[in-house]
Amino acid sequence: MDSKEQLAGLLEQAAAKVTLLDVQDTSDICGFEDLLGQLNTLAQQHAQADDALQAFCQVSRDAAEWAHLLAEAQPEQAETQIDAISSAVMQMQQLLEDAASDKTEPDNSTAEATAIAEEDIPLIQDFIAESREHIEAAEAALLELEADPKNSETLNQIFRSFHTIKGMAGFLNLTEISQLAHAAENLLDMARKEQLILIDANCDAVFSSIDMLKGMLVALDKAIDAGAAPGRPEGLADLLNHLHCCADDQAQQPAEPQQTAKPTSQPDSGSDSVPDNAPKNTDSNSAGHAAAVEKIKVSTTKLDDLINMTGELAIGQLMIDEEVKHALDTDSDLFRKVALQNKIVRELQELSMSMRMVPIQGAFQKMGRLVRDLSRKSAKQVKLLTYGEETELDRNIVDKITDPLVHMIRNSVDHGIESPQQRAEKGKPEQGIVRLSASHQAGNVVIEIEDDGRGLRREKLIQKALEKGLISEHQELSDEEAFRLIFHAGFSTAEQISDVSGRGVGMDVVRKNIESLGGKTDIRSVPDKGTTFIIRLPLTLAIIDGQIVTVSDQRYIVPINSIVGSVRPTSEQISTVQQRAEMVLIRGELIPLVRLGQLFEVAGAVDDPTAGLLVVVEEGSRKCALLVDDLIGQQQVVIKNLSGLGKIKGISGGAIMGDGRISLILDIPGLIELGQETSCVPDNQQAQKQTAYKSETGDAQDNGN
Repeated sequence: MDSKEQLAGLLEQAAAKVTLLDVQDTSDICGFEDLLGQLNTLAQQHAQADDALQAFCQVSRDAAEWAHLLAEAQPEQAETQIDAISSAVMQMQQLLEDAASDKTEPDNSTAEATAIAEEDIPLIQDFIAESREHIEAAEAALLELEADPKNSETLNQIFRSFHTIKGMAGFLNLTEISQLAHAAENLLDMARKEQLILIDANCDAVFSSIDMLKGMLVALDKAIDAGAAPGRPEGLADLLNHLHCCADDQAQQPAEPQQTAKPTSQPDSGSDSVPDNAPKNTDSNSAGHAAAVEKIKVSTTKLDDLINMTGELAIGQLMIDEEVKHALDTDSDLFRKVALQNKIVRELQELSMSMRMVPIQGAFQKMGRLVRDLSRKSAKQVKLLTYGEETELDRNIVDKITDPLVHMIRNSVDHGIESPQQRAEKGKPEQGIVRLSASHQAGNVVIEIEDDGRGLRREKLIQKALEKGLISEHQELSDEEAFRLIFHAGFSTAEQISDVSGRGVGMDVVRKNIESLGGKTDIRSVPDKGTTFIIRLPLTLAIIDGQIVTVSDQRYIVPINSIVGSVRPTSEQISTVQQRAEMVLIRGELIPLVRLGQLFEVAGAVDDPTAGLLVVVEEGSRKCALLVDDLIGQQQVVIKNLSGLGKIKGISGGAIMGDGRISLILDIPGLIELGQETSCVPDNQQAQKQTAYKSETGDAQDNGN
């Protein structure tokens, strides 16, 4: 191995270590200082007449001096010191490339050609997870930078993300990832030095690097699973060449000579940034270091196992509690001890569930990039505003809600927001606004997607539905029912098909995906004012609060969030449609009646509605009344999948009760569909029947809640 190869090896170690530097860990700083000393000694031994290596020695001496001072630095100065060292290491890498001579692109034909060594797999898996976090942060910061290109703090954040990825990739010998991150880092460093402005083509190049890195990480992950070598990504050479061209192009340089004449050497840049940037970086970066110390990474498999075990513990405790209640008096010592244990198990279950809760921020950040790309593609000016990004949801729900959000944002930008010319004609600002917000409401998470565009046209929706045969010619629909037509498969009012939308696929997927998560969607729209989609989701898919009802000797669980109320009807409130479907009049509204006993073939169930109870449930604007024998009480239950039984309409899962028996959890959207199928009454006929029935019965009212 020659001297330059030895220097390159030590330099890769330095690049990896600099990303881990922390002023609170003196041992790491001292070790890094020693490593720089070895670099300097080795370079001096071979420098002689090599100007590049002599310059290398100078930079490494400066970096070693800064590392020495870093151990004694104040917290508010530590971050800028680390930035200066990081920049110096990058400059040393460039000098070493110059010393290696010809500045030609290295031959990558054999790079990463061999399968990944088994002992490196855990390190690479950690690298993939960490790199994805850095990429997401860089992408979000880059969107902010487009709005404020001179924000040095945001620019430094993006630079650090790419620099960290480059260092870790170099340490793991992932050459192509390291090269791409390094090329993008060079462009960002020129922006930091004010040699170019990160806008337009330059910004697009960095976005392209982010997209390429995402694909390379996916390919690397698949290669690990397959035990193969990751292939060279298509278009990498072109992207590297494009990044180099952007870096070489001086057309974006600021016109002021005093700005372009800023010192270009890393030591000057680093020292110059200490007084200016230190106050700005103090809070965010010191907080970041503290958070890094306090957090640990846990396998999601282990986390899911913990949640499953706490669920089993809760079920076991429920069984013990049931036995104790029947066998002991409430003033006995054992009863009190079991009550205390119930409290501890409940808190443990809530704590384990909270460990799986993550902010929805990651999903929202992806929408920012989507809106940017869609607005450019459709030649529209669209701005995305996000609120409530810190709102927490079950990790599984956050993963599954991304696709529905993508479809709905696409719909808002493509169908909702008008072109700048159309908006100007209507007296609107040329830039359209899409608002994406999340909040906690009544035990649910509510996500709203609102735009200030043209709104939904009721007449156009109905005309399209008539053409497709979705409704009859004489059927009358409320505004909300007309708006919900867009959720039918193949339904689209787009006049022409584009590569963004217009094929009628997407919104039906939205409805199905949201319902599969136990959620529901509402729509509000005003012509020329805009449209709002409201998504209501449960906090978690693992537990629910339910109302226990009985049908004969069977118990069922109705999700609390779907219940409107309960009522014991009179005979005057019950009517029959076409001698086969039943309706009940509650508060002036005709609602389909679903007999759970008949639906699930339960023998001995109450047959007379006036002798039982009706539980009114809703999903969106749709309602039905479930006939049950009695209400038992409310209880939080752990959801269990009905493995091997497939999808059962009207049933979403099961729960183990305190006596060890299984109770089925009712799927309200499925039951409402069953109720509407059995009623066979179109919505307009329901309205006509309701009017006629009011006149006959004097609008009989319900006698309970």
